[in-house]
Amino acid sequence: MSSRAARILTFAEYAKVRHAVPYVVDIGGDDRRLVLFGVRHSSDPGDPMFDAIERTFTALAPRFALHEGTPPAVEPEREIAIRRHGEAGLVRHLAARGAIETASMDISLPDEARILREELSPADALVFLVVRQLASFNRKTARMDFDGYFRDFFDLITPPLGYAAIDWPLIEREHQRFLGRPLERASITGLATDPTRAELPTQRIATFSNRLRDEHMLARLLAALDDHGRVFATVGVTHAVMLEPALRAV
Repeated sequence: MSSRAARILTFAEYAKVRHAVPYVVDIGGDDRRLVLFGVRHSSDPGDPMFDAIERTFTALAPRFALHEGTPPAVEPEREIAIRRHGEAGLVRHLAARGAIETASMDISLPDEARILREELSPADALVFLVVRQLASFNRKTARMDFDGYFRDFFDLITPPLGYAAIDWPLIEREHQRFLGRPLERASITGLATDPTRAELPTQRIATFSNRLRDEHMLARLLAALDDHGRVFATVGVTHAVMLEPALRAV
């Protein structure tokens, strides 16, 4: 772990912090400035948080933008961008409108699956990744094709997890084994992989995964700041709060 990464809050430290949502980390000056906008994950276009994201983005006039997760499609309409992809969709929409480039600051899904397989059994890693993805799909207010969405997701994680193929019967068997209850796809929420809790094994995996992702995000944010000078980024609020001490130290 680098000295910079050591300044990222632990979850024990984070548990003592009381913070607003959204939470904005604004670092630097006019020529070299990073605004990290910490959000609650939502896909409701009526949520005033999205207006705040757009106002902050416009005021900053960034030269580059970053988001959490796999890069979503660029949607021409703001409402559809939010309904399908949440804050990442809005960032991609705003960046396209302003003719600036974007990238994910997250670990890619294949890389994350590969790392998890080194620490866990492939089956346990599979259950974690799938329930986290189900929670993401379930909170979208403009649903994409379920089968197509998960077919693309399975294509990304199958090779690094070492499976020849992944299908729902396999996932359902492993979910029952790992969590002791049937998988109810439509009822999965972010609680299943909440890294601030530890009752479920998937939550404990999330704590490990989020630390890896925070370290990766820190490096990506600092590299973007060096390369582009003025950077806007959105991320889940927990990440923003935990990354702030490391960013301010730089």
